[in-house]
Amino acid sequence: MRFRVLFSFILLAAIPSAGFSADFNADLEGVELIVGNAIILNAEDVSVSDAPSPIKAFFGVSVPMTFTDIFYFEPGFRVYSTYVTLETVDGEFKAVPAAVDTVDRMSVFNCEIRPELGAIFHLNEKISMGITGAPVFTLRFPLTAYDEADSDDKATIREYYYSNARFLGLWAGGFFSWSFGESTTLRLKAGTNLPVYHLWDGDDAAFYDQMIIEPEIGFVFRF
Repeated sequence: MRFRVLFSFILLAAIPSAGFSADFNADLEGVELIVGNAIILNAEDVSVSDAPSPIKAFFGVSVPMTFTDIFYFEPGFRVYSTYVTLETVDGEFKAVPAAVDTVDRMSVFNCEIRPELGAIFHLNEKISMGITGAPVFTLRFPLTAYDEADSDDKATIREYYYSNARFLGLWAGGFFSWSFGESTTLRLKAGTNLPVYHLWDGDDAAFYDQMIIEPEIGFVFRF
């Protein structure tokens, strides 16, 4: 039910009705190409996961747009890969970060889908700042099993990520934009993908376990 309400709100925001078109037109800024780092915090004890909090480069694409002078909408995605391994925590399997030399590591492809909503503030004709928030839907696909890992581990890792809605996060962040030329904007953004599923998944690790800090740089091209 909550997802239906959220989807309806996004749909209404993205497609303004004809009655409001005079004051609520969508201004498509362009297409943004993004690079950045996903800093994935690991709060598990070294007896469970001896890997440091991994920093993974990502690539993304978004479509920023504004409605009115302040309302901002930016649907987009980011992709990156990680290594994980399966450990038993409190009698249940858990996918935890793995070092590159872990003998039973599994590579996982991650795709974050982020329909950001927020506010943008134009400081002058070239410079603007904004704040955004969004639900984050992270699709994870186990790919390659190394050494002692096997294909059965893929199913267990998938089950871990998709049970208890562990694909769901909450994004909160801000950005700075500088327009130069007639069709290009530099955008610096940083924010946090909060693992809100820890509120109900029963994991005893610290709440920040698997929280992702994401600094990024993007270029918006208006065609």
